Amino acid sequence: MGKKNKSKAKHFSEEQIRKFQNDPNVRYVDDHTLRFKYEFRVRLYEAWELDKIAGVKRVLTENGYEFKGIDKVIGSMCDKFNRNGRPSNARSNHSVGSVQKFRTNPEDNEYLISTGKFVKSGNAGIKFSPDFANELLHKYPEQSIEDGLIAAGIDPEMVGYQRIYHLKRRFDNGSPDGERRVLYTAEQIAKYKDHPYVLKITEKQFVLKKVFYDHAYCLRRIHIDEILKLFEFDCKDFSVFFKARIRYRLNHHERQGIHIAGESEQALRILQNVMESLEKEAEKSLKEIHDIVPSLKLSDRKRLCQHIDAMIPDPGKKFTKKYILKQIGISRSSFYGCLRNSDYGLAQERKGAQDEKDIEVIRKVLKSSKYPKGTRMIYMMMKKITGKQFGIKKIRRLKNKYGIECRVRKANVNRRVARELLERNRCENLLKRTFRLHRPLEVFLTDVTYIPYGDNQMAYGSAVTDSVTGRLMSFRISDTNNQELACNSLIDLAHWPHSDNALLHSDQGSLYLTDTFQNMVKDYGFRQSMSKRGNCWDNAPQESFFGHFKDETEYRECRNIYELAEEVRNYSEYYNFDRPQWTRNRMTPVQYQVWLENLDEEQFSEYLEKEKTKYGKMKEKAKQKAITRAQTLGV
Repeated sequence: MGKKNKSKAKHFSEEQIRKFQNDPNVRYVDDHTLRFKYEFRVRLYEAWELDKIAGVKRVLTENGYEFKGIDKVIGSMCDKFNRNGRPSNARSNHSVGSVQKFRTNPEDNEYLISTGKFVKSGNAGIKFSPDFANELLHKYPEQSIEDGLIAAGIDPEMVGYQRIYHLKRRFDNGSPDGERRVLYTAEQIAKYKDHPYVLKITEKQFVLKKVFYDHAYCLRRIHIDEILKLFEFDCKDFSVFFKARIRYRLNHHERQGIHIAGESEQALRILQNVMESLEKEAEKSLKEIHDIVPSLKLSDRKRLCQHIDAMIPDPGKKFTKKYILKQIGISRSSFYGCLRNSDYGLAQERKGAQDEKDIEVIRKVLKSSKYPKGTRMIYMMMKKITGKQFGIKKIRRLKNKYGIECRVRKANVNRRVARELLERNRCENLLKRTFRLHRPLEVFLTDVTYIPYGDNQMAYGSAVTDSVTGRLMSFRISDTNNQELACNSLIDLAHWPHSDNALLHSDQGSLYLTDTFQNMVKDYGFRQSMSKRGNCWDNAPQESFFGHFKDETEYRECRNIYELAEEVRNYSEYYNFDRPQWTRNRMTPVQYQVWLENLDEEQFSEYLEKEKTKYGKMKEKAKQKAITRAQTLGV
């Protein structure tokens, strides 16, 4: 993130530019511009929130930046933080179509040109290539320009709203090459001048006769291009806007009868094509009706028969009542029996009315006392309370119909689903409490805890810590304990540098067993490990962190979720940078990480031997505890 100087003076030397180009946190750099990547800008903003410009400088110092030469960048960045708040990802934060001024990016332009779908335009701009614009036009508007770009493997937001908007405008008023055209050529005028369905054609107008809409009205379900082909029009001669206008008129046309457009050979040929197409559409409609007839209610079935009986006879004598009934699967006896029987279809209505009376009897039993009652209890108590008696199957049917449930001893669906997830997605305990026997950024621990606050309010905190250094990588707060909370913590972790194939360890909570979370773990390049069922010691450092947080903060005094989030941010900063830990050489997690990373191989081996000795003692102690516990159980 930087700010261009209006003067031509250079801000950065060639040496600085080369250094920034190799920096993983830098997105773009030139003589007087420096832009950081989105993830790093978020880190700088969070530091700015805590300690303003001093916090920004602290993060920059930790990442090896010198203030000389970037002081103006820092000032500009802090001004934007103060004015705009949290940074947004310019490439993914705005959907295509939002009114956002598009700023060209040389790197993006070079990439788009390399796809072969764009060509250079002007000194530094680009535009859609004619072939690609023509390809998009043939699928427009059924396929939007944005979907066409995605299908071609191009991010629409990289192309920009303005370019897409202008191409759409040209499509709506244009031709296959994307250029604006409002006149009809002399060749087109000669082609359609004597067309039987054309009322008028000039260089500026193309008007169809009313008989076109009368004949095409029954075909309005098919694509407009197919309709034009039936009437012997070339679809390429008309703009998308013109076709859309025809489609609109067809959908709102009031047909006043069928008239012949003329007796010319072309008119008769077109009429024959239309009749054949109408027959195909009629056959398709009859097939659709045939598929839904078995599921129709008797009352709807009767209305269908009445509609068929009232139809105007087919002049071609193909679509007779007998033929239609055969195609839709209704026998003649059922058809005429339905028409003659005035009570046909009323049995369901009568049954519905009787069910309304019977359900009141069941509700009376349910209201007889404050205690819940299941189906069998209703059956046993009904005679005594109401003087009536229904069978168990009828009681069960009416309860299902009217949504009456008894939750006493009802199977818990959530528990069943959780049990299935546990059996299918449970992961092996790869960590086995070797919390310190690794290098920094190789093993991460995560868990979710309850955080009661305010006036009987409940929040949930999801944290991720480095197993070796204890550094807090993420601490998310939410008022709901859902999948999004765990996934957001994982996204935060993925933004930090970590070793390849790093380990992510958690308990066997349902959030970590879902396919969504486990797929995200694999996509980000982590291996997943899980504690044994009900064993908190397998994730002890993470549990310890939550204990320190709750012991050392006044989280219960927070009045709302925003105050709680602020408390979490403050404690996270304190925990990582200012709070030393006794078992980590009295260093803070950040200091301990730096100390470990500066050890040479021999020194790190010595450190690892000490930790292995501690690990062996812990295993022996745990073994003795298990034996003692087994003895107390009488095993």
